[in-house]
Amino acid sequence: MEARFYDDINKFYNLATPFLLKHEVENGLLLSLLNSLKENIHRYGEEMPLLFSLTGDIAINLIALRTPPYDLLISYTDKIENINVLVEELLKRNEKLPGVLSFSEAADKFTKLWCDKNSLEPQLLRKERIYKLQKVSKEILGDKKFSIATKPHQSTVLTWAREMLTEALVDITQEELNRNITNFKGEFENDDSQIFLLFDNDKPVSMARKAGKTPNGNSINLVYTPPSLRRKGYATECVAKLSKYLLEEGNKYCFLFTDLSNRTSNSIYLKIGYRPVIDENHYKFIPK
Repeated sequence: MEARFYDDINKFYNLATPFLLKHEVENGLLLSLLNSLKENIHRYGEEMPLLFSLTGDIAINLIALRTPPYDLLISYTDKIENINVLVEELLKRNEKLPGVLSFSEAADKFTKLWCDKNSLEPQLLRKERIYKLQKVSKEILGDKKFSIATKPHQSTVLTWAREMLTEALVDITQEELNRNITNFKGEFENDDSQIFLLFDNDKPVSMARKAGKTPNGNSINLVYTPPSLRRKGYATECVAKLSKYLLEEGNKYCFLFTDLSNRTSNSIYLKIGYRPVIDENHYKFIPK
């Protein structure tokens, strides 16, 4: 068994990608992050990312990635015992981790080992579910106008993005919030907006974002409808139309993450045609 950390993103990308593609949806976040890091190694901060692989006799068994200051991400693996090796290798480097996100079994095991070794308390921040869609339910598509957000919509979109991130990610820091808003603003300034809007009587009523790309799929995030406009089906129609758009672009499927505590959003995605793939747990590590 060989454990290795990498400084060369291109070498890591070429090695990790074929392994991650074996479970493309489960590893969708890792794949999209790798694509971004390959284009710009400092896309998520000035500190170099942590890039880790664990290889058996003939093949990779595990991939882990962290873009400081964010939490550690662990790939899907059917060899759960390899989590022990990951913990030991990170301890050797004296890594300081704020948290971990992975499929439930791996996240639970890593968290227990890591907290025991470092005298930390685990905090289960969110239970999440990854959904996958290959065909949109036609009856959900509706007839409202749907288009990409343009420069005149920038102020509305940035306000909504700030509200959405603050509402959905209770742990987000001001620095992280500002970084996200700056990135969205940069997309408008470069005429490269990835945010789409649904309109009712020419007024924006809901939004969703074309997010991370994998070789065969595309994720959706930043789904938001202002509180005063909710319970009118706007988010359902908006996500359905963006999903259809992404499939028509040539993607074999779309995928997204949901917070399992939000029953409304989970029921919305099922109506559109999304189906559960795997559950994930997101932990934070708190000093005792």
